[in-house]
Amino acid sequence: MNRINTVLFDFEGTLVDFQWKLEEAIYEVISTLENAGYPSNLFGINPSYTHIFNKSIELVPCAKDIQSSKILSIVSSIFDFYDSDALTRWQLHPHTMEVLNELKEDSFKLGLVTNIGERAILKALDKFKLSKIFDVIITRNDVTRLKPDPEGLNSAIEKLNENTKKIVFVGDSYNDIEAARKAGIFSCYLVGGENAQTKNSITEADYEITSIIHLLTYCSLANS
Repeated sequence: MNRINTVLFDFEGTLVDFQWKLEEAIYEVISTLENAGYPSNLFGINPSYTHIFNKSIELVPCAKDIQSSKILSIVSSIFDFYDSDALTRWQLHPHTMEVLNELKEDSFKLGLVTNIGERAILKALDKFKLSKIFDVIITRNDVTRLKPDPEGLNSAIEKLNENTKKIVFVGDSYNDIEAARKAGIFSCYLVGGENAQTKNSITEADYEITSIIHLLTYCSLANS
């Protein structure tokens, strides 16, 4: 393995606990659009929140009337609300500051790539005093498609101008693992976030940890 010198992080479920009300948000989006005249199966059966957002992007170019063009606006507005709701409860995982500070002191490049919107992320980073930690920050507002699409990771990689073989992405969901695979970088899965385990996922992570503190061991082993 090449020397790891860059660590990209997901946010919710990785650096902070997972507080987003997924089922409520999905139900509200579908109900709101249904009340606006759209079919309840617009996004298919049992869609995930990332599928809803990405599908909304696809529908916009096809919109032929003013009402249809509001699909993405409705979805984004509802997602912003649930971001803000989660923000009121987010707490840093134990050892998060310790890990970030040690990596920073060891000259690792650090980045944040999250499906959360910019407004909530900036408030959260200020709240937890993380505003100066990251060399690059990519939020929902910086991409057209959310993870598991690799767009956000690719954008971060381009901004950092770094070799993909020297980068690991730390996340807590199947979407994170899949996005890392598609971006051609290493993946580190943190157990206990959005998805409880990875054994049922299509793509296995390169490394699995049960606490963010174990990331330091991974980085040490990768560079030994």
